[in-house]
Amino acid sequence: MIRNRIVVWGRALVVLALLVTAAQAEPYLAVREGMKCSGCHTNMSGGGKRTELVGIHARELLHYPTFLGKFSNPSEYFSGDLNQFVGLGSDLRVSDTLLFQDKGVNGRVDNNKVFRGRLESNNIDVTQFVLYGEVRLIPDTLSLYIDQRFQPTTDNREAFGMLKGVLPWNGFVKVGRMFLPYGLQLQDDNAFIRGGYLGSANTGFNFNLQEAAGEIGFEPGPCSFMLAVSDGSSGDRDVRVTGTASTLFDELPVVRNVLLGTSFSRIGPSGSETTVFGFFAGTNIERLSVLAEADFRSDKTPDTQGRNVGRFITYVEADYLLFDWLNVKSAVDYADDDGQLTRAVNGQQVVAVSHDSESRVSVGLEPFLNRYFQPRIFYRIGNGVKSQPTHNQNTLMFEAHMFF
Repeated sequence: MIRNRIVVWGRALVVLALLVTAAQAEPYLAVREGMKCSGCHTNMSGGGKRTELVGIHARELLHYPTFLGKFSNPSEYFSGDLNQFVGLGSDLRVSDTLLFQDKGVNGRVDNNKVFRGRLESNNIDVTQFVLYGEVRLIPDTLSLYIDQRFQPTTDNREAFGMLKGVLPWNGFVKVGRMFLPYGLQLQDDNAFIRGGYLGSANTGFNFNLQEAAGEIGFEPGPCSFMLAVSDGSSGDRDVRVTGTASTLFDELPVVRNVLLGTSFSRIGPSGSETTVFGFFAGTNIERLSVLAEADFRSDKTPDTQGRNVGRFITYVEADYLLFDWLNVKSAVDYADDDGQLTRAVNGQQVVAVSHDSESRVSVGLEPFLNRYFQPRIFYRIGNGVKSQPTHNQNTLMFEAHMFF
């Protein structure tokens, strides 16, 4: 037992020593290269199928090495475009996740720990396989778009029509089923500023939240404005309103690029109301890129006795391009809420604390090896309220990401 514990701790130390830092995120590429989401993605608000620009300038944008022969420098390769009217794209992610968790006592586990030596599980999964399709009915003006997921579940994520090139200020209109334009579009849906992990604090905006909506946006110069009105909760009379405004300045002195933005969302079904607003920013100095987001979420439901319960959710990420091809990443999630509600217990009012502060530290490496392949390795340390074992776990994950 002691020998096994030493081996596990030794491996964890090796991981920390070699990795330095990580989380699965893509907006750092936009900040590092000084480009808006619409520069690299067909979806103007980010995510999904890549644009022709990515295929043409893959090495300059992704920074993959040149020393892997034909693997990095093939003479022929698939661009995803079948012709000028039809284009395809895809993402495949396969991971091996090792979960470490202490047994605890009476349903309570230790928090504020860096290392956990007990291996709870080891799972190999296809965490994502999606196909993207774009039909350019009138190139650069009118198009149909679909984002279809086949693993780990089969469902339609996005299906919309988009009109652009007609409105002023590079404006566009989308109608259909879509992701909502809120905050940093992190690939890591488990981040607190996205969907969270096993009941942790979250904003609720991730790649599993898609709604029937109409969206309008404008991108004058370095600025971007997007507003979506979506269906919200099924069966009620209310709608969800979500908007984001941002600006990206490039070619500045010292800090080459600077991203500044704010987002807002509100939905109020019968007897409830959820409001989320936040700020995000990013910048880079030489090979170092930094991203951050802070969100404030307020919920009023029958369970809160008509009171607004607030949550403060933050995320900070740093990326360093080592050797001009190896991205070294670190990320910290933190969340806290007021959560102090009075409720009747045996005829007396007592204070019930629904949550406590929680954090997650992620470390790892994510190099691109060519225009289609990116291996990743992550070590994550999660600490939260003791009565929630799933909030006090460490994970070591290896991932293979293939895309076009």
